[in-house]
Amino acid sequence: MDLSKIKEIHIEPTSLCNAECPQCARNILGKGLNPNIKLGSIGIDFFENNFNEQNIKHIDKIFFCGNVGDPCATPDMLKILQFLKILKPDIVLGINTNASLKRPEWFAQLGKILSGPLDYVVFSIDGLEDTNHIYRRNTNFNKIMDNARAYIETGASAHWDMLVFEHNRHQVQQCRDMAMEMGFNW
Repeated sequence: MDLSKIKEIHIEPTSLCNAECPQCARNILGKGLNPNIKLGSIGIDFFENNFNEQNIKHIDKIFFCGNVGDPCATPDMLKILQFLKILKPDIVLGINTNASLKRPEWFAQLGKILSGPLDYVVFSIDGLEDTNHIYRRNTNFNKIMDNARAYIETGASAHWDMLVFEHNRHQVQQCRDMAMEMGFNW
């Protein structure tokens, strides 16, 4: 296998998450931790021991998503992103998050690190204050908006991703308008 042909890496850095989304494999119908999920995160040491200028030079993009965890729950997430940017300043980095973890100061730091023209954070926000929490259980809409504003104020690229359900379908245009007003790029 010719590793130089690999251009993009998708990393699942953690199984930690604050949300209890009903369809997530991390829990059982939105309640209680799935006993088959081991809680933990990849630390900065993994990246320092496995990534170097030589083996990352062909990689164009690394994005952090979560099938069973939220990347922002990764304790070393900012250190990991900084390390990768130092190793290869032009690498594209992206994160998908429910953004209901951390504080605005953390998201402002994130925005400063993800300052490349194609770097991004996808904010998974499924409606407005009265509907987002219906699917994204255990999240706080106002906290999400504060975190998104802090990130966007750095000039970094923010994307609003909305799962559409019967309970929030009527809010799609309102969410689109709010995203544009706040400065989301997409």
